[in-house]
Amino acid sequence: MQNKSFLEGLPHGIHTPDQEKILYLEDKIKKLGDICNELNPYLPIDADFKLRLREFNIINADDPFHVTNALLRLLEDAINELHTLKPLSEEEMRIENLR
Repeated sequence: MQNKSFLEGLPHGIHTPDQEKILYLEDKIKKLGDICNELNPYLPIDADFKLRLREFNIINADDPFHVTNALLRLLEDAINELHTLKPLSEEEMRIENLR
């Protein structure tokens, strides 16, 4: 099954505050997921990576395990908020349960 865009079928450029929040959360989850996939908690964090972390108010990046925990908390909070605004359909819930 192909994943449909949230905005599919909506008039272009017209978004409610909830739709804007959903788009923001989807983008945030994508960015946090990318950062989590790239982070190696066993290696020092370089300056460029620290700048990316600052976008999420993670200032103390000297302890990679602290950074990992902070990222996971942010990711979990964003996913929970997204699911509050945009609950999974029955089909999406079945797919998630099969993973």
